[in-house]
Amino acid sequence: MRRVPAILIATLVALFALGPARAAADLAENVDAFAGTEPGPATFGGGHNFPGASMPFGMLQWSPDTTPEAPHSGGYDYRDHHISGFGLTHLDGAGCSLYGDFPFMPTTEPLTRSPVNASGDGLLGMFEPGFSHSSETAHPGYYSVRLNPRHGGAIGVELAATTRTGIGRFTFPKNPHASVLVNAGGSAQPNDFAKVEVNPAAREISGTASSGLFCGQRPRYRVYFAAVFGRGFKSSGTWSRNGLEPGSTGAEASSQPTQDPAVSAQAGTYVTFDTRQNREVTVRVGISFVSVDGARANLAAESKGSLHVIASRARSSWDSALGRIRVSGGSSSRIGMFYTALYHALLAPRTFTDVGGRYLGMDGATHRAVGYTQYADFSGWDIYRTQIPLLAMLEPKRVSDMMRSLLADAEESGCLPRWPYAAGQSMTMVGDSADPVLAAAAAFGAKFSYQKALEAMLRGAQEECRSPNNGEYLERQGLAQYLQLGYLPLDQETGQRNSNSLYGSPAAIWGSAAMTLEYALDDFSIAQLAGRYADGPTAYAAYMSRSSNWRRLFNPETREIQPRYASGAFPNPYSNTEGGGFVEGDSAQYTWFVPQDPAGLFRAMGGRQAALQRLIQFTRRLNAGPDGTHTDHALLGNEPTLQTPWLFDWLGRPDLTSSTIRRALRLYSTTPAGYPGNDDLGTLSAWYVLASLGLYPEVPGTGVLALSTPAFRRAEVHLANHRVATITTKGPGIYVKGLKLGGRGWGKPWTSYCRLSEGVELAYTLQSKPNRKWGSSVADAPPSFGPHRPLPSSSCAF
Repeated sequence: MRRVPAILIATLVALFALGPARAAADLAENVDAFAGTEPGPATFGGGHNFPGASMPFGMLQWSPDTTPEAPHSGGYDYRDHHISGFGLTHLDGAGCSLYGDFPFMPTTEPLTRSPVNASGDGLLGMFEPGFSHSSETAHPGYYSVRLNPRHGGAIGVELAATTRTGIGRFTFPKNPHASVLVNAGGSAQPNDFAKVEVNPAAREISGTASSGLFCGQRPRYRVYFAAVFGRGFKSSGTWSRNGLEPGSTGAEASSQPTQDPAVSAQAGTYVTFDTRQNREVTVRVGISFVSVDGARANLAAESKGSLHVIASRARSSWDSALGRIRVSGGSSSRIGMFYTALYHALLAPRTFTDVGGRYLGMDGATHRAVGYTQYADFSGWDIYRTQIPLLAMLEPKRVSDMMRSLLADAEESGCLPRWPYAAGQSMTMVGDSADPVLAAAAAFGAKFSYQKALEAMLRGAQEECRSPNNGEYLERQGLAQYLQLGYLPLDQETGQRNSNSLYGSPAAIWGSAAMTLEYALDDFSIAQLAGRYADGPTAYAAYMSRSSNWRRLFNPETREIQPRYASGAFPNPYSNTEGGGFVEGDSAQYTWFVPQDPAGLFRAMGGRQAALQRLIQFTRRLNAGPDGTHTDHALLGNEPTLQTPWLFDWLGRPDLTSSTIRRALRLYSTTPAGYPGNDDLGTLSAWYVLASLGLYPEVPGTGVLALSTPAFRRAEVHLANHRVATITTKGPGIYVKGLKLGGRGWGKPWTSYCRLSEGVELAYTLQSKPNRKWGSSVADAPPSFGPHRPLPSSSCAF
């Protein structure tokens, strides 16, 4: 049982004082913020989640960073027992480290020398106290821990967050030299600039940090903070790599961008208090990606009230966000995992505008977002599959702003982004992922300029779109070869994993076959946006034709998708598990990645029965490891095969869809090692939520929802215009005996978001034995979109 601190007890008392209705709405109580913070038994190092204080889509995430395990990308590894700092910014679930800026650290160690490691960018071991999970608590918007330093007694830490600010309370032992350290040169990746300033009269410290190198990418970002303490300083000073400077009111350092922390920029500050009479030190901190003045303005606007008040507001905000879906009729562990997943799905993208609407654009200039909020940090290759459709259903106004943000990025940089962080373009992963992100958002209810989106999408798909001043970004590598051959040739690969890494070429091709499949899906997304939402019948026909380019990699002899040489030849011999051409997967897994045209894929495989037998074999193992990227089975802890279980709906076996999904849901738990792969800014979490509801956006860029048996007796999904879609089940077992959609019998294992958005009820009757009749005919199958499918008559036509 984890110790419950006084602030949390006070918060819970306040909640119960509001009466039964309010207490019943305390959905945040179901969230386990430590889930996904430890590598699991499968692949890719676990969830990479962080447990600290954050608001939905917050700019600030005040969370502990731990040591000494190999860096966990969320900053915190549950196996660790020492804390290296409490950073103000974090990415949740990414496979590479970033942010972790301005780590705060309370200490009673006497400051007689610089507290940083001369050969690195972190603190010396004496300033990295131990801690125990038994004295640690985390809830949405709040975090606390008791630190156990080598000397001087325990130090209590409590953190709470608003969207752009945080409040911290450090409870020191009685000590004449209790200090708070802030390391501007302590970001997760080495800093090329670090600056701090101290204003004792205003009880303020402030600073700047510049870093980057996410997955080795070139783009840099700059972030600022301003912190005001609740009491005056006994003393203060700064440090640099050269040493400690007591009494100094400023320090800064710079270096060339580097991956070597020993030569990175290093500057920090400390403020010291006498806590022999008053043991508590409170600090309020704001951040900005525009300026220190922006951080001050955010602090003035948002940091009102005590830590207790701010923590209570944060919890109420989370209750409201989580309350967009209400589930019941399941075990406490299943409900806990559901709301834990929904919580993680609501952490990103990041609010990027200051309170006045100012943000740093991708052209390096400061802009003002008028009438909307600018967002940053889009894990494009991941989120188009699950998170964006889910968010668009639940938060259409917010997702509309997110799409406006991507279009602003394109206007400022010249190109749509693939995996942008802060104000930087990056070429992490493969494909032109903004295309399915935009199309999926439109399909699930987001409103933005569809015509402007189509123009940006076409620009990137027709011509080589470069952003040389933004990390040497290139939107589609190998576009000339793709347009000429219809695929990216294997002999053009360079072996460079991420195309614009610090030492590589932006034009490099990584995973030629995987990139081709992504481009085909990207082209399909362009066609769908053009045909359904924008004035683009010509674009629809052209890009529907391009969406069938997957066929150019289908080897008729092996009946698998394989890479291909520029000459047209397939490599021979070729292993479908060990051969090249793919990204975080292999031929056996990527062969199923044709979500736009499953029926066409099955015909190429030899028909429905042949495809069915292969899919049954493929899903016998659902998270094959320890290296699940070289196997002939599914890897549901990673993106390329997330959609495969619902393919049974296309094959007339929705009973196998339901049984496979139930097995897959068991891959997750609320334990620290309870995620089967990287959460990737909410991607796996959104998958879990959608799978639990039995609704999956199988065909990116459309509103098609493949069905599977829901995991709860009742779910209420609150959609736009105050409409509520209700999902109910009755009867034993997990197999569909019958389904009523909007009160009428429904025999198909799919529906559409357009139908769902009317606020209909999906009422399932279940049985314990597989039902091979319901949804089994070819006519019952969800739609497939071959290259000659006619232009849809409306956005809701299928």
